[in-house]
Formats: sequence, C-alpha cells, structure tokens
Amino acid sequence: METKVAIIVGLIVYAILMLTFSAIVTRRISKTTDYLMGGRNFPFWILIGSVTAANIGTGVIVGASGLAYKHGWAGAAYPIGLGLGTVLVGLIFSTMRRYRFMTLSEEVASYYGKKRIVVEFSNITLFFAQLCWLTVQIMGGAALLAAVTGWPTHLCIVAAALITGGIAIPGGLKSVVYTDFLQTAILLTGFAVLTYSALHHSGGWAGLRHSVPPAYLSFLGVASYGKWKIAGLIVALMVSAIADPGRRLSMYSARSGAGAKWALILAGIIVIVFSAVVGITGMYAFHLNQHLPNPDESLIWLIMNVLPSWLAALVVVSVVSGIISCANWNAIAAGTFFVRHIYPLATGRYAKRPLLAVRIALVCCFAVSTLVALHAGTIVGFVVKFLPITLSGLAVIIMVGRFWQRSTWQGALAALVATPLASLAVMFAPAKVSFLSNAVIPTLVGIVVHIIVSMLTPHTTPDFDQVVTMMHQERNAVEEDATLTENLLILH
Repeated sequence: METKVAIIVGLIVYAILMLTFSAIVTRRISKTTDYLMGGRNFPFWILIGSVTAANIGTGVIVGASGLAYKHGWAGAAYPIGLGLGTVLVGLIFSTMRRYRFMTLSEEVASYYGKKRIVVEFSNITLFFAQLCWLTVQIMGGAALLAAVTGWPTHLCIVAAALITGGIAIPGGLKSVVYTDFLQTAILLTGFAVLTYSALHHSGGWAGLRHSVPPAYLSFLGVASYGKWKIAGLIVALMVSAIADPGRRLSMYSARSGAGAKWALILAGIIVIVFSAVVGITGMYAFHLNQHLPNPDESLIWLIMNVLPSWLAALVVVSVVSGIISCANWNAIAAGTFFVRHIYPLATGRYAKRPLLAVRIALVCCFAVSTLVALHAGTIVGFVVKFLPITLSGLAVIIMVGRFWQRSTWQGALAALVATPLASLAVMFAPAKVSFLSNAVIPTLVGIVVHIIVSMLTPHTTPDFDQVVTMMHQERNAVEEDATLTENLLILH
C-alpha cells in the first residue's frame, strides 16, 4: 500500500472513531455543568491522558522536532518547559479545586478582591488567547494534512476544523476528556514505535550519537542553541502553563483536589519523558538528511520519505491526535470563558439557556478560527510571537496573588502593564546583548513592579473567602439551568 493511501485510510478511521465516541458521550450530557465541567467528577487517571494530550500540540510536535533537527537536545527543552509548568501547577494550585472555580479568571478575581479592571482584563485576554491558539492548532493540523495527503491547504483547514469541532462541540468537556484519553494512547504508541525505528536504523544510540555534531549532544543542546535561549524557552513555556486556562479547567473538573494534583504531576512527568522522543526524532531526521530548507519540515520529511507506509500512517494519526487534543482544550476553554464572562460583560446578565449559548459560542469560535486560518499566514505568526507577552503578565499576578496576601490590585495592574513592556524591550534589544534576550527578564520585572506598587498602596482587598462566596453565587447562574438564578446581574 502506498504511503499516501495508508495515511488517508488511517485518518478516516481515526476521524470515524473519535466522532463516534464523542457522539456516545454527548448522549449523557443534560446539564450545563456536565458540558462545561464534566460534572466535576473526572478521576485522576482519565485526566492524566487528557492533560498529556493537551500539552503535545503543534508547538511540540512540529516546532520542537524542528528545533531538535537544528540544535539536537535543545528540542527537548520545549516539552520540558511545558512539563515542568504542568507539574508546578499541580503542586502549587491544585488546592484551588476546593473552591469549585469554573475559570482561571475566577481564581484571579479571588486574589484581587474582584477588582473589575484586573478581572475584565484577564477575561478578555484569556478568551482571545484561547481563540488565537485554536487558530494556530487548526493551521498546524492543516499544514500536516496538506503535506502528507497533497490536498489543497484550504480543504485541509476546513477538514481539521470540522473534525475538531465535531469532537468538542456536541459533548463539551466530557467528550474532550475521554477522546483525549484515547488520543493520548494513539500519540504515545505512534511515537514510541517511531523512536524504536529511528534508533534501530541508526545503529542504536551510539550510531545516532556519532552522526550528529557534538554540540547537539550537550545538556539540552546549550552548546548549539545557547544557554540563555534554552533558559528563556523553558521559563516562557513554564509561565504559559501557569497562565493556561486549559490546565486550570482540568484541575477544576477533577473529582478531588488530590486527583487534580496527581493528574497534573504525572501528566507533566510524561511530557518531560516525551522530550527524549522529540530530541531523537529531530536528530534522526538530521542523520538522514542534513539539507532540509526548513527544520520544521523534519518530521513530515521522515514520514513521507523514510517510514514504511503502516508506520507513516500511525505517526500521522498520532500527530493529528495530539494537535486536535490541544485544539479541543482551547475551544472548550474559550466556550467556558464566553458563557461565564464575555456574554455577561456584553449584555449585563447571564444567558437564560447557558448550554445552548455555549454551543452556539463554540460554533462561532470554530467559524472565526477557520476563517482566520484560511486568510491569515503572517497573522498567526504574529499571534504566536506576541501572545505570550500578555500571558506572562497574567502568570506573574497569579503567582504573586497565590503566595503573597499583601498584594494589591494596583500592584497587579502595574505588573500587567510592566511585563509586556519589558517583553517588548528585550525583544528589540541588540543581538549582542544576549542576556537581555531572555524570557526570564520580563517575568522578574513584573514580579518586582508588583511587589513595589503593592507595598506603596493600601491593602483594601476583601477577604479571599468572601470573594469566593460571591463567585459561587454568580456561577450558579451558569451551572444551574433552573430559572431561580436566571439573569443574575453582574453590573456591580
């Protein structure tokens, strides 16, 4: 069987399997809380698979393997940063499960006395962040489909969006979590076989080691990529994990705080171990072909030119499953933010039928992301480059708010302004000033500014538990479909 035919058959079988499973789960959805939060009853073992899949998307599969092709073990830094960030969220924030938050913005509101300027900034930023990352994932999946099938790019974009939306929209978080568990099994199996094949045909690790430059084999490829770039990459990804609504959503929907903690920790460890697979895959492609025009094409080149047809199909399905898993989490997080925060912000009340509202919102999110993907090109590159500038500020106020009770909303607002300015400053710093070209600097600037401004302003923030109670009363308007909480006004 030709490679292209095997890949198309594999993708069709995968799509039918995932959509069928999603349809089965959808039949069990009757309440908004089931759709948005999975009934807050996911066991930790099912969340391990889901969080793992949510970590391994376009950036890890395509970007990190390309980095490994060009700089060896440096490619492993990408999943290591995400894995460490996921472990950190499990260790530090899993206790937040007890407060039954629905979104990360609710947690931020509780740290800063529900100060509207801070909360609404978080709401809008995180909503559009998820929408933009959904676009990125759709384009990543479409680029892979176009490369391995030869289909037109616009057709691949629509196909990727339809499959992702078909899984996420009908059954909400339940369908995403359970299909992600299956997709994680596919993902890890496919890349495990690929890694074995790479080592086997390279003469083992010793053979692969002697076929790449010595700098590739230094610790995390620092001799090839640079120690400050590696440190910046890891810190940037850890920061993005802390400010990621998807990880929080998985944590809030767990059956217990302990379950959330261990699901995140174990998923993070799996992603860190997966970093070795990324490094080996990229270096294996370099071993076979040292003249690829674009390092990001290394995995696709392996699939189409080296792997046997059955393995190529398995790897493509594995890659697509990882990308779609990330897209599903981005979509559900965006839908939850819309019905919980954006709709009330725009209308002054909550939706009378939140389950219907969130499904319509998700359809609109997929439509917008697909349209942007069809016409974007450089826009998505802009998003990927500049979106973390805002998220790093959110990560700072989340960390400081969690550990320092003296923090004030003025300090948080100052950090939200200072951190992106610092990010822009280091982005345009002279190339020779390598120390400043690092994601560590904006994070430190944000923390210092937050602390200084908080010390200079009065601490008038309401009690944390008092704000949590207010959040609970508002959240009932979304989670309960009864008319008792209909149209709860939020305009305080």
